[in-house]
Amino acid sequence: MLKGNLIKIAIIDDDEDDFFIIADYIKSIQGANLNVEWLPDYPTAIDQIKARKYNIYFIDYRLGNETGLALLRDAISLGCEEPIVLLTGKGNRSIDIMAMQSGATDYLVKSELSTEKLERCIRYSLERATVLKELKTRENKYRNLFEGAKDAVVIAD
Repeated sequence: MLKGNLIKIAIIDDDEDDFFIIADYIKSIQGANLNVEWLPDYPTAIDQIKARKYNIYFIDYRLGNETGLALLRDAISLGCEEPIVLLTGKGNRSIDIMAMQSGATDYLVKSELSTEKLERCIRYSLERATVLKELKTRENKYRNLFEGAKDAVVIAD
């Protein structure tokens, strides 16, 4: 899944040092064609999410005056179908649950990150997004067929 096409990854974090640490882990993934970019703040992130520039987003929970959870919700309301992973400095079960209920693909604690964990997260997240897009396409197809069938007149004797 990670081999072949270029996968564009956005790390949205107001701490440049955290960006470099996470980017180094991601760049260490063997055999993958990955491009990692830093989005340092909420407004920049919203602009890039609207532009559909990336395949997956890693969002820090703390973004200056905003939260990653608010950004996640805004991204979903903008129709973002790409996977979004919420990152946090310290694990918090309630934030984990809120993130998943809001549409996050995963929730990771920065101090527990590794190349292997990030590789698996990216792979699973992209696969899940592909399956969900296919499911949505099929659902729309069958909905249109069903609605078209309701328009047909059935004549029975």
